[in-house]
Amino acid sequence: MAVRPPPPPHPPSRGTSHLARPPAFRGMARAAPSLSATAASSSTTPAKKKVLVPIAMGTEEMEAVILAGVLRRAGADVTLASVEDGLEVEASRGSRIVADKSIAACADQVFDLVALPMTKVDGNLERSIEVNEIEWSSDHNPCVLIPIANGSEEMEIIMLTNVLRRANVNVVLASVEKSTSIVGSQRMRIVADKCISDASASEYDLIILPGGPAGAERLHKSRVLKKLLREQKQTGRMYGGICSSPVILQKQGLLQITAIEIVDQDKTVTAHPSIVNQLMCEVIDRSKVVIDGNLITGMGLGTVIDFSLAIIKKFFGHGRAKGVANGMVFEYPKS
Repeated sequence: MAVRPPPPPHPPSRGTSHLARPPAFRGMARAAPSLSATAASSSTTPAKKKVLVPIAMGTEEMEAVILAGVLRRAGADVTLASVEDGLEVEASRGSRIVADKSIAACADQVFDLVALPMTKVDGNLERSIEVNEIEWSSDHNPCVLIPIANGSEEMEIIMLTNVLRRANVNVVLASVEKSTSIVGSQRMRIVADKCISDASASEYDLIILPGGPAGAERLHKSRVLKKLLREQKQTGRMYGGICSSPVILQKQGLLQITAIEIVDQDKTVTAHPSIVNQLMCEVIDRSKVVIDGNLITGMGLGTVIDFSLAIIKKFFGHGRAKGVANGMVFEYPKS
């Protein structure tokens, strides 16, 4: 798996004039912007902050991707730079991150110093709520499939993968696109472990759909993934989604209780507040994570770590989840 943001735009040279160029002639004359209007526009548009994020073999991928993703959402010009001989580096949990350029290519540029503040989720939210509790048993090391597509939320992908692998879960990233390489919602490039057709040859203890509205819709279009999810539900194995992807589970009939379960009742979920009104089932909006039998859903990007730890707790117990949380210096209940 690799993450590659596209090259950042080149800043204008220092000698470039701030005066706007007159538009090309298209059959009629147009007035060029006045000197005063151009100067006013230039003075009200702040320059983008330039951020350098060096990466190397063993870099903590969550920190690198979250740093780049959050700052780009804020409009910063972020450059990932490799300090290794090549642009591709293998991060601490096996993810392959592809830098924009080498650190040497950045030597003659000036970057602003930017600190990343932590984003806090509403403190009134419960960490996790479980209804219709069942045991998630496995006679082997659990195998989790995370399908990804163009437009998927890359921070959710990386955080899910990283936290689960810390618990020694076998995580497989599978692209539903023609290539194993996808471009996430914040323009970072991720290289999956395999394509979805190859991944479909195996069975999975859990299939998790990441968020990102555009990516979720592309996941919905994958016939292979639809088949895998349908078989997952029919055989009683676990599945779920986070952020906007519960809408996709609903479209595929995966939020309705059927077969040996109580007929004509729906599952209970949580989801991103922006898509809750599209869900026909019961929604719990006071919890970061909701587990209903073999279904697990998460509210959004800010709850991914709790979501991942809830999966670890279901498979291995509280002790393993607590150990992983401690390793990340993440606050977690003692019991």
